[in-house]
Amino acid sequence: MATQTNWIALLPQEIQDEVKAKCKLQTFKDGEYVYRKGDTCTHQYQVVSGSVRFRIIADNGKEATMMIYGPDNCFGYLSVIDKGERPNDVVAVGDTTLARLTAKDFDVLAEKYPIIYKYVIQNISTRLREIFHLYEYGLFFNLERRLANQILLLLPFALSKSHSDNQTTETNKLDLTQEMLASLVGATRQAINKLLKDWADDSIIEYHYGKIQILDIEKLKKISRI
Repeated sequence: MATQTNWIALLPQEIQDEVKAKCKLQTFKDGEYVYRKGDTCTHQYQVVSGSVRFRIIADNGKEATMMIYGPDNCFGYLSVIDKGERPNDVVAVGDTTLARLTAKDFDVLAEKYPIIYKYVIQNISTRLREIFHLYEYGLFFNLERRLANQILLLLPFALSKSHSDNQTTETNKLDLTQEMLASLVGATRQAINKLLKDWADDSIIEYHYGKIQILDIEKLKKISRI
């Protein structure tokens, strides 16, 4: 299962504070690009509110969603480290606020505190394992199993802040349209619609436009066979 991509939270508190002090907030409207594939790297980001979608678009215009990150997750640090071009588009999903850290500030902080690299590499290793996992599912498993796996993979990234105590808690609700789900698993919207209806009839989920509420996560895990 996925874990948060929040390398900042793994640092000692005093280093966290210094990293956060260097970050600046930036807001994005729904559908607005954070960056595009091929862009030169200028920043790494952390989601403060809202969410972002990682996508690629083929030459024929077909779109594939790679991942969706919610609050607290960090992204964009691959290009900060290797100074390469951005490997994919990142687009805001809903009104979104990001904390951005310049590549220069990251380099200065990492030179001052080499432990930063340890936790960034730890996050990269986790992401690589998940990519191998998704590749296996894409090659060998049917659509129902792929969809169940993808929803379960996204759950740890769907986090909400409790207004009463400001603690981070997991939620079993995802904001995903059928078009997004289809692009995540390489299927048609019609095929996704049929599966969601079947799961709703079996009391596994509730689905209303753009929102999935998981009612029986154990059944979903059984379908996924994780």
